[in-house]
Amino acid sequence: MGGSLLTRKSVLNTISRVIERDFHGNKLILVVSAMKGITDLLIKALDERNPQLIDKAVQVYIDEAIDLGLDRLAKFLGFIGEDLRRFVSVGEPWIRDHVIIHGELLSTLLVSEVLSGIMGINAKAVYEPGIVTNQEWGNASVIDELSLKNVREKYMRLLSKYDIIVTPGFLGISMDGRYTSLGRGGSDYTASLIASYLNASRLTFYTDSGGVLSGDPKIVEDPILIKEISYEEAHAASKVGAKKFHPKTFEPLMKSRVLTLITSPQLDSGTYITNNCIRVPKVVSVSEVNQGLYRVSIVGCGISLNNEVINDLSEVVSPYGIDGIVNDDVHVISMLVNDGDSAIDLTRDVHRWVRKWIG
Repeated sequence: MGGSLLTRKSVLNTISRVIERDFHGNKLILVVSAMKGITDLLIKALDERNPQLIDKAVQVYIDEAIDLGLDRLAKFLGFIGEDLRRFVSVGEPWIRDHVIIHGELLSTLLVSEVLSGIMGINAKAVYEPGIVTNQEWGNASVIDELSLKNVREKYMRLLSKYDIIVTPGFLGISMDGRYTSLGRGGSDYTASLIASYLNASRLTFYTDSGGVLSGDPKIVEDPILIKEISYEEAHAASKVGAKKFHPKTFEPLMKSRVLTLITSPQLDSGTYITNNCIRVPKVVSVSEVNQGLYRVSIVGCGISLNNEVINDLSEVVSPYGIDGIVNDDVHVISMLVNDGDSAIDLTRDVHRWVRKWIG
């Protein structure tokens, strides 16, 4: 459950909609992110060594708990905030991870209390998802063999007693028991790991976008919702920034049979991610590689091997004087542009071209 959906005054509505869609005699594991903006506040608190920003972050959760009538939770959250304040000026390398993952921990507390205390559902909060990592602080790598064993033991036992388990994304535990961060966007990666380890029948990513779009609606006109995309394409798209997922999100799912859907709690439609490869261009993105250098990328199954597509694209990009089309990946081709305005114009032209292929 993405942090963009967990905002003040919307938590109960979001959770209710997710339960309405997915909780029909099924056992559920909800992987939650920090509420919108909280991780940035916690990072800023550490960078500026400002405990008042810790208070500001925790207060968002306290206010939400009070609004929902969860006064005991609100009091407990206050104690957590007091505890976190003392870490702001500590210089140990593990401290940063310990502090910034608390957005997810606070969300876990809040969501589980809404489920059990307000909605009367037999739910249980878990404060570490069972994922074991190395000590690469800020971007820890998962130790698969240990994580697989831990996750299966933990969740199979809990799911025999509870209907819904709420667990934080974005974090793991090092071999010596310290919290580690999987990197920004890590909650999606957490959900994929758990789904693959448990051979889940279904994985749903709830986001504000409602699925994979053919382009960024802030840049291009009339982006199309892509109804189906392959795991390989989704993985390629995440690596070039076409979709704001952790770059490793889809790696655990590539050889699995997990049915994956990207959608919004408010929508009945979305994007299914499958092992089916439909060979047309689908997604356009633009990103700044270095200062003043931009990359416009197109994602599509096997696109770099499709001469018909590349020849057709060459006519679209020729007015921009681009030296050549780069094959980043079997499923991605890119063009480098030295001017931001030209990169945006090229993105829009290429998007119109992609729309014709999608139909």
